[in-house]
Amino acid sequence: MKRLLLLFCLFPFFVQAQKTLSLADCVELLSRNNLVYRAGNLQAEVAQANLRQTKSLILPQISVGANHSLNLGRSIDQYTNAYIDELYNYNSIGANFQMNIFQGFKIQNQIRQSQVLKESADENRKAVLNAQTILLLQGYVNVLATKSLYESYVQQVESSKQQVDRVEKQLNAGVAAQSTLYEIKATLANDRFDMVTALNNYKTARLALFQRMNLDPDDSVIFEPLSPIEWPADAKDVQAVYEDALKQFPEIKSAELTRKSYYYLVKSIKANNYPSLVLGANISAFYASTNTNLDYFKQLNATRNGSLSLGLNIPIMGRWVTRPRVELAKVQERQAQNQFDIAKQLLRQSVELAVLDVNSTADRFGAAQGQVESLTASFTVVESKLNAGTANIFEYALSKANLGKSQANAIQAKYEYMMKQRLLQFYRQGNWTGIY
Repeated sequence: MKRLLLLFCLFPFFVQAQKTLSLADCVELLSRNNLVYRAGNLQAEVAQANLRQTKSLILPQISVGANHSLNLGRSIDQYTNAYIDELYNYNSIGANFQMNIFQGFKIQNQIRQSQVLKESADENRKAVLNAQTILLLQGYVNVLATKSLYESYVQQVESSKQQVDRVEKQLNAGVAAQSTLYEIKATLANDRFDMVTALNNYKTARLALFQRMNLDPDDSVIFEPLSPIEWPADAKDVQAVYEDALKQFPEIKSAELTRKSYYYLVKSIKANNYPSLVLGANISAFYASTNTNLDYFKQLNATRNGSLSLGLNIPIMGRWVTRPRVELAKVQERQAQNQFDIAKQLLRQSVELAVLDVNSTADRFGAAQGQVESLTASFTVVESKLNAGTANIFEYALSKANLGKSQANAIQAKYEYMMKQRLLQFYRQGNWTGIY
């Protein structure tokens, strides 16, 4: 009674000590900790910084400066422009303004290029997260599958233990041979070996999943099972899935935006062939200690001067300079177009494989379930015969081994089918909404 009360008191502590993570929780942890995805985020931040830097080129250049000098020996008096030979101080201040009025829309096209590259980097960041999420999904399903396999082998070990106990009682009663006990113990040893192997596979799968999330392994964590997902009518139509994915997938958008960026690069290079117009202005004043009639501020007021200029630059041989750069940019644009075509090809191949995998794993899972049902019924008959003494241990061991193998096949087929379902649904809708 005391032990029951103690367990009742400690039950809330045990419940709190266990942590439960769903697939959505794991994806959230992945997005915060995975270093590959973090690298994608940093690339997007670089693109954002480049966009801000390019936008700053359109701003006018304004500067303010001051200069102070101590002159000695023979020099020119800045106030009278006469030669003097004495020690005097000279101070000047000024401000300059310069702004590009027209450069053939060079900066505007550079800004458009940087904007497109920034959008491409954002899409690439999503693509990196999707790729890592697919690997996470595979690892998560592998954990669930290896756990189910381990539990299946535990049940087989318990079944073999019961047979060992039964045979030992028969041996003590003199109705069973010693060889029968050895043979049933050998079956138990094989089951224990399979159980230990399954446990190690389960631990390895858990470790790989924690490493994918960049977390320290925690044995108290329990991963939630996956629930079935609803299938739309056209979910297994390759062309329909591909067309939906083509509109949604960030890999496609990123490749298309990268290709588009070279269009603006070519236009910004060609802008160097056009005349440019620059507006400039400056104002300055100075103070010289040789003029004792005026104090500092009055000298600054008396010596102030300024100018306003408008400069026109017409390139004569600009096309000869820009032509190689334009040719290089157009080659890079064709390379980007080829990458875009490759991305679409890989997407279509992935969709075709995903549809095929769903169909094949569904058939495999159905066949495995039928195999388990048949072999379960067969094993029940053999076990009954063994208990009645009408079947030998070899028939029992063979039937039990076949049943265990079929159960393992069914478990693997089940979780593989669940993973392929989610992967195909992801290709169809381009995101993970409703798939977790």
